[in-house]
Amino acid sequence: MRDWIAVDWIVASYATAVAALVLLCARSISQWPILVGLHVLLLLGLLLMPSRGAAWERRRADDSSCRAGLIGVARFLRYTYPALLLTPFFEEVRFTVNAVSPATPYWFEPYLYAADEALFGTSPAVWMSRANSKALDELMHALYLSYYPMIVAGIVIAWVGPGQRAGVRRDTPAPGFHGVMTSMMLGFIFAYVWYPFLPARGPWENRELMSGLREFQGILFVPTVQWIIERAAVSGGCFPSAHVSGAWGLVMGLGATHRQAARWFGLLAVGMSVACVYTRYHHGVDVPAGLLVGLLGGSVGRMLTGQRQVSVRGAGPH
Repeated sequence: MRDWIAVDWIVASYATAVAALVLLCARSISQWPILVGLHVLLLLGLLLMPSRGAAWERRRADDSSCRAGLIGVARFLRYTYPALLLTPFFEEVRFTVNAVSPATPYWFEPYLYAADEALFGTSPAVWMSRANSKALDELMHALYLSYYPMIVAGIVIAWVGPGQRAGVRRDTPAPGFHGVMTSMMLGFIFAYVWYPFLPARGPWENRELMSGLREFQGILFVPTVQWIIERAAVSGGCFPSAHVSGAWGLVMGLGATHRQAARWFGLLAVGMSVACVYTRYHHGVDVPAGLLVGLLGGSVGRMLTGQRQVSVRGAGPH
C-alpha cells in the first residue's frame, strides 16, 4: 500500500464504502454476500497488484516481440485498471439503489419531475419530442453513444501524451496520465455515491409519459443505443448523470496537459449532455448536477495529483 497513488486509494475507499453500505442494508439486499465477497476480492486484488515502475514493466534487449507485446498490454492494463471497474461499479447500483429506503423505492424521482416543471414548464423530454426529425434522432443518439469512445480515446491520449505519435510505444505513461485517470474516476464516483441516497429513474422508464411521445427513428445509432439500454441499463442511477460527470471529469483532467484535446472533448461533452435529455434517459436537472459533480471531481483529481504544476513541455508527476 505504500506504493499506492491517489487513484488506488479512491478505488479502495469507494469499494470499502459500498461494501459497508451493503452490510448495513443487508436486510434489503438478498445478494449481499456476493456483493461483499466481490468487493473483498477487489481489495485483495489491489493489494496484490505489482508496483508501478517495477522491473517487470521495462523492455529488455533480448525480449521477443511476443513477450514485449504481452508486457506492453499488461503494463497498460495495470495503469488503466480503474476504468475497467466503471461498468461493474455502475451495474451493482441495481442492488443498492433502494437499499437505504426500501419502503419508498425511487422516492427522489417526483422531485426531479417537479424541478424540471419549475425550470422548463414541463419535462424536457416532452418538448424535445416535438422535433420530429429522423436525422436529429440519429445525431442525438450518436452523441449519447459517444460517451464510450470518448472515455477510451481520452485514456489513450493521456497515455501517449501531447505531441506523441500514437504508434510510439511507451514504457511508462506520459506526464499527467494519472491526473487524467484520477479526475475521470472521481467524476464518476462522485455521481455513483448519490444513487442509493437519491434514487430516481429516468423519463424513459415512465410508461405514462412515454406513451404520449413519438418513437425515435433511426437505422444505426438509435437501435444501437436501444439495444445497449435493454441489456445494461440500471433503474435508479439517474441523478446526477454519471454520463455527464464522468465526461467532464475527463475533460478537466485533460485540460492541464492536453489542452487541444480537452477543447474537442469538451465540445463533444456538451453535445452528449444535451443528448442525455433528448434521448429521454435523463431529466433536465440531471445534467447540470452531473456537470457540477464532474467539475468537482476534475478539480479534486487535479489537486491530488499536482496537475496544476504539470506543463506540456515540462516533466511533471507521472
